[in-house]
Amino acid sequence: MDAVVIEPDHRTFTRVARALEEEASDTEWRTDLAGALHAALEPGVTAVRGALMSMATGGVEHAGEPLRQAVAAGVESMVRLDGRRAGARIRARKTPDVRGFASAPKRLNARRGWRHPVGGNYDVWVTQVGRPGWFDDTLRPLRPRLRAAAARVLDDRARRISRRS
Repeated sequence: MDAVVIEPDHRTFTRVARALEEEASDTEWRTDLAGALHAALEPGVTAVRGALMSMATGGVEHAGEPLRQAVAAGVESMVRLDGRRAGARIRARKTPDVRGFASAPKRLNARRGWRHPVGGNYDVWVTQVGRPGWFDDTLRPLRPRLRAAAARVLDDRARRISRRS
């Protein structure tokens, strides 16, 4: 059987390999890329935090950290540059240290809500509902813009590598 062998021009191949090595051998490119992706997702993080902080409160005194502020502090952009789950996303971390309510972000976003005693009186319990969709509904209209911003960051990186070669 015949075989087709395609060999690149040795000089061009060496130039591209050197450009990739210069770009990839330094951890600085990972830091730059991660920082640029975080900046691209920042409008989404800000919008989600704003939606959370605009929720109405009951104003009942409690002995712990304010729930909305704790959940807002846990909203972040996350960037992974290697592995099977490489990508960038916005997430709301669990809040285990906030009055023993680890799943606060999930419960505030759901229609189901949660039960808790009122004012330290363990004889009176209420079901509280946050603002369903504060996370999902806020990000849904922003998703195309955030995706385009992340794509621009990756395209800029590709152009930077190709300029070196």
